[in-house]
Amino acid sequence: MQAPKLPSFFKAPNAKNFSFKPRYYDAQKERREQLKKEGKSPLKFKRTNIKHPAQKGRKYRILFLIIILSLLAYKLIIN
Repeated sequence: MQAPKLPSFFKAPNAKNFSFKPRYYDAQKERREQLKKEGKSPLKFKRTNIKHPAQKGRKYRILFLIIILSLLAYKLIIN
C-alpha cells in the first residue's frame, strides 16, 4: 500500500504528457496508404493509338493555310 500524496507547491518531478489524436478522417488518404501497402498503383493509364478525326482536320487546315500564305508572299515579292 502506498502512502497518500500530499499536495505540494513545488514542481512535480515528471511533467504530465498530453497526447491528442485528431478525429479527422480522410478516405482518399486511407485508400492511397492501403494501395501502397499492397503494392498497387492508384493511377490507371490507358494507352490509345487511335487518332481523332479532329486532329486530322487540323493538320489539313494548317497545311492549307501555309500554302495560301506562301503563295501570297510569293506574289508580293514578285510584284
